[in-house]
Amino acid sequence: MLATLGDPAAAELCAALLRSEGIDSRLRGESLGPYRLTIGDMAATQVWVPISRFDDARSLVLQENVGDIELAQPGERAPAPAAAGPGLAALVLAAVLVGLALWLLLTQLL
Repeated sequence: MLATLGDPAAAELCAALLRSEGIDSRLRGESLGPYRLTIGDMAATQVWVPISRFDDARSLVLQENVGDIELAQPGERAPAPAAAGPGLAALVLAAVLVGLALWLLLTQLL
């Protein structure tokens, strides 16, 4: 992980800058998903680069003004991804199945 930016547009700009210099970059964050969160800590977007190009990417980003950026320190470990819980679809399906089971039970008793 090279950096964390508070603005998704600034993260896109940073990634484009890196790519223009031949440095592969990837973006990761809640602001990029289907339910885009763009306020507070949930809007933070991480910029990832290959470890072999980390120093080049860091010096390039330091030279340019790409917004409110928090650079990772060399050798700093990347945060572990959050554990994914059951998705919304799974919860809705479970609620429907419980409702169906209750309905069948009640129709058999009456």
